[in-house]
Amino acid sequence: MQLLAIALYSRDGRRQVLDFKLGALNVITGDSATGKSALLDIIDYCTGRDTLQLPVGPITDTVSWYAALFQLDGTRAVVARPAPKPSGKSSRAMLTFGADLSLPDVDQLAINTDTTTLRRHLGRRIGITENRRHQADHRAHVEIGAHLGHAMLLCLQGQSEITSRDGLFHRQGEPGIAEAIKATLPYFLGAATFDQARKSTQLATAKLQLADAEANYDKALAATGVAEATTEALWREAHTLGFVPAEAPPDRNAMLEALAAAVTSPSELQLGDTGYEQRMAHLQRECDRLRDSLRALAADRQALISEGTAADEFATSARIPQDRLASLNLIPRRRQTAGAPLREDSACPLCGLVTANSDPTIEALRHSLHRLSEQLDGVEAARPARHAALEAVSRRTIELRQELLAAEKALKALTAGAEASMPLPQQAQSDFARGRIYGVLSTLRHTDETGVVRLRRLRDSARARVNALEGELAPEQEYQALSARLVPVGRDIAEWSHQLMLEHGGTDVQLDADELTVTVGTDQARVPMSRMGSAANWIGYHVLAHLALHRYFVLHNRPVPRILVLDQPTQAWYLPDAASEVLGTDLDAVEQLFQLINDIVRDLTPHLQVIVCDHVSLPVPWFQQAVVQNWRGGHKLIPQSWIDSAADQRGTNDS
Repeated sequence: MQLLAIALYSRDGRRQVLDFKLGALNVITGDSATGKSALLDIIDYCTGRDTLQLPVGPITDTVSWYAALFQLDGTRAVVARPAPKPSGKSSRAMLTFGADLSLPDVDQLAINTDTTTLRRHLGRRIGITENRRHQADHRAHVEIGAHLGHAMLLCLQGQSEITSRDGLFHRQGEPGIAEAIKATLPYFLGAATFDQARKSTQLATAKLQLADAEANYDKALAATGVAEATTEALWREAHTLGFVPAEAPPDRNAMLEALAAAVTSPSELQLGDTGYEQRMAHLQRECDRLRDSLRALAADRQALISEGTAADEFATSARIPQDRLASLNLIPRRRQTAGAPLREDSACPLCGLVTANSDPTIEALRHSLHRLSEQLDGVEAARPARHAALEAVSRRTIELRQELLAAEKALKALTAGAEASMPLPQQAQSDFARGRIYGVLSTLRHTDETGVVRLRRLRDSARARVNALEGELAPEQEYQALSARLVPVGRDIAEWSHQLMLEHGGTDVQLDADELTVTVGTDQARVPMSRMGSAANWIGYHVLAHLALHRYFVLHNRPVPRILVLDQPTQAWYLPDAASEVLGTDLDAVEQLFQLINDIVRDLTPHLQVIVCDHVSLPVPWFQQAVVQNWRGGHKLIPQSWIDSAADQRGTNDS
């Protein structure tokens, strides 16, 4: 997207048109107070900004509409915006697309959209696809989608911005703008891919699927545990009824098959016989035994926990005097001389004097320290064994609880079955018990291990999907991709800064995407632009950074308008109203800057349009060919006739 023309419409219907050349350097030169700086704000307004920051005066007094004609790939777009109210804000706009469009007449201007839709449609035409990314600020996580407004922040450099040493981008100092640039710059450079929004949606869906898969798997595991306890309970019940022997198969599936075979085959044992009564009594005793064992295990567990708590409290208390003694360096040095056994020195720990006999006080302190150390070593040595004992008690408790659950289920089922079949003859009671057990077996067959394995595979697959998407959207990978894309940008800045003989020119230059500035490497540290001296350096690095970015955008076909607007890039070298006083090295520096801009634009032609608004008018052919407006000798953005008409109208209204 490049700018073909800008039009201003007066309140009485007249039109002022400024034409521009595509894919070239466009210079608007002229005296002060002719409206050069207003062009940047008008371009910003015509690309969807709600606020028009123009000084109150001739422009706001005379203009009723602002319009821009943009050249897109294969088509054109006309954007027209009515002059905002005195507040300076408006979201109303007109947008029209067509292959052979031209700027409309005043009677063709009509509101048909708003700025949000304007930016969305223009953005799509230059390749800004739907995108969203999460950006953390000091308050919360916010979602930002890059749009045309964010792209224009990379295309405009106002008069006060181009000389700033603290900021590099348009409106960077305004609330929220720096965060927006940091969030969207990776997208415009290609570090955050166009399908990041799609992948973020896929990640959210994958997380929901993982949660469902984990819940289903946990339910299946719980059902399997209940099924195992129920199977064991059925075996005990069937054994009590005399259908199966006491010893059950170790495999659950084999147990189910044996139970199914037993309850479908005739048995000589009947309800109410002596063996049945004995097995019922044995089952009751088994329940009592298991409860007693669980109570004993609970007591053992409590004893181990109490012992561990006491040991921890002792260790905490004992370390205090141990640390105090150790801090006095009372741990004796040990030495061994040839032919002599290992012994302790009788040296004073304070002065180091070796005495014939050890001081008894020191010996007592040493003894206390050694005793505490041995006791603490014993406590630490016992800790693993105590943990192992606790784990063993916990495992045994789980086993006994499952056995008790099975036994209680069997006893309860037998009691309920006996009561339900009491009016029936003994054979009918036996058949009733068989049918009840067979019915439970039919339910248990649906909770086999195959279903659990399938659900576990589904859970693992969902987890792998989440991990893969999180890896693709990881901030570390995006940071690495962004850093890699900024390498050629920094290389171009370094090369061009050497040509312009800027401070630290030609050295290790980087565009810092975290701080939104340019830094250079020195022997001591990296130096940001804020610590460089002279406005010439600040302006130089501003211009070069944006030229390098736009060169990258062009070469990699990134969705950024192919427009770069620079306002007053020569203000470091001469006074606005004294261009004739620019002599010697200053004039050479100005010409070198414009020559570099022109060379870069020609190298990228026709894919970059640079518009420079400045006071300077260099007397060289290539510069004069780039001049599209020369506002001197009474020529300016707002014609004098408009100003006179507005003054006459005010006079008429006053009278």
